[in-house]
Amino acid sequence: MSKKIRLAVTALTGRVIAGHENARGTEITEGSRQDVTSDFMKALIDKAEYHGGKFEIGGGGEFWDVTVIKREAAQ
Repeated sequence: MSKKIRLAVTALTGRVIAGHENARGTEITEGSRQDVTSDFMKALIDKAEYHGGKFEIGGGGEFWDVTVIKREAAQ
């Protein structure tokens, strides 16, 4: 049986990390943590583009609207 990979956001820096969950499934094991913030942000942009710029996330009776708008870089 393969270990499940989970995502989390660090409390101190807000970075997105990925790694294998512990045996209880309550946290990511220390040795498997990898910073995947840039990959996550790119995937979020790609997901929004696939859905025309916006999509909904739902779970546990709560819902979020996600909208991604491409703009020109600040000069």
